Amino acid sequence: MFNSSPIESWDGAGVFYSFAGSGMTSLWFWLAVLLCIVPLFITLKTENHHEKHHTFREGDSDSTHGVEKR
Repeated sequence: MFNSSPIESWDGAGVFYSFAGSGMTSLWFWLAVLLCIVPLFITLKTENHHEKHHTFREGDSDSTHGVEKR
């Protein structure tokens, strides 16, 4: 059962290349990584910008976005 392979010899065996090790594969990989990381930085920058502008300003008579004056 374990020796039931129809291949008796590897003489003349060919090679099938799938381009897995080519330079284009690494290019696509790094492009995908970049496309995942860039939105995170943009989101962080936007969140920091809005956080800075949506805080309670000293001297205002009412609260801004639910932040009560203490």
